Amino acid sequence: MLKRNSFFFSLLMAAVLAGCAVKDPANPRFVVAEGRGIKITRAQLDSEVNRALMNFNLSRDKVPPPQLASLEVNILNQMINRQVALAEARKSPMTNAVALAKEQLERMKKNFPTLEAFQEQLAKAKTTEAEMLREIEQKMEVDNLMRARVEPSLKNPSDEEVQKFYSDNPKLWQRNETVRAQHVLVKVDANADAATKAAKKKAAEDALARVNKGEPFEKVAQEVSDDPGSKARGGELPPFSKGQMTPKFEETAFATPPGKVSKVFETPFGYHFLKVKAKEAAKTLKLEEVKNEISAHLRRLKQGEETRLLLEELRKGADVKILLPAPAAPAPVTATTPPVQAPPAPPTLPAKK
Repeated sequence: MLKRNSFFFSLLMAAVLAGCAVKDPANPRFVVAEGRGIKITRAQLDSEVNRALMNFNLSRDKVPPPQLASLEVNILNQMINRQVALAEARKSPMTNAVALAKEQLERMKKNFPTLEAFQEQLAKAKTTEAEMLREIEQKMEVDNLMRARVEPSLKNPSDEEVQKFYSDNPKLWQRNETVRAQHVLVKVDANADAATKAAKKKAAEDALARVNKGEPFEKVAQEVSDDPGSKARGGELPPFSKGQMTPKFEETAFATPPGKVSKVFETPFGYHFLKVKAKEAAKTLKLEEVKNEISAHLRRLKQGEETRLLLEELRKGADVKILLPAPAAPAPVTATTPPVQAPPAPPTLPAKK
């Protein structure tokens, strides 16, 4: 009798829970999207959002609500697309997906100096090796689906399409005047006193004197320069155009004839001198020079459109419904309402020297 009562009690509780769907959108068990074979909860969505924010070194409290809501919608759609594509892919499963995923994971491990370093990276990303293996396998299955369903419909763009894109986008083919140069930097701290600055300037002038007496510029740069990015290459910099360097460096480089060495000059980084190796005048690239690049770009656009149409078809077939409440309309900006600022972009290193 006890066992029978326990059985009926379990059935009763299951019925009660089934009839009490979570209605609070903030509840981790709230279903934010569902369809045939599709079910995504608030907890799953939050996990993906947190991972995306972590990649940009952001936290939820640093992102204004409108931007956070927009991010949630975008990530939710990505999750839905991944699930419907994976479900379709598994109708014709890859026989070697697991083995290939393991091979790729092993190659990834070899990019780390030690196994401990790999494990630290997993911990930082709040994932596990098993979870990573599963994600790699799923990506391979989806990629296989796209190759089977999208690529056969792709055709190389016609000459007329390439010509039209070239003609419609003239600014894309304009190239500014560029300089190839090598330099020596004797670094000076911004708070250095006059005596220190004078000593640094003399060190730069002494190095310039060595070059003017015939020593190879590369040798002097490797021995003297304080620029870690170019020192090992004999002071050589990547080609640059106007607007990429600090004003004084740019002014000197464009004023110095090819093959000549400048005098010592000062920038906020310290004292420099440079040698111009070559200059290339401003020009407009001809169609023949960019034809392959345009063709590849147009093919990628077509691939993206075909992928979008396939995912749209799969979502309709799965009868996907998004249950995440729509973001609130932004409040009108008034004299007392400060405008919402976009989240900061991830930091980047300046290109200027």
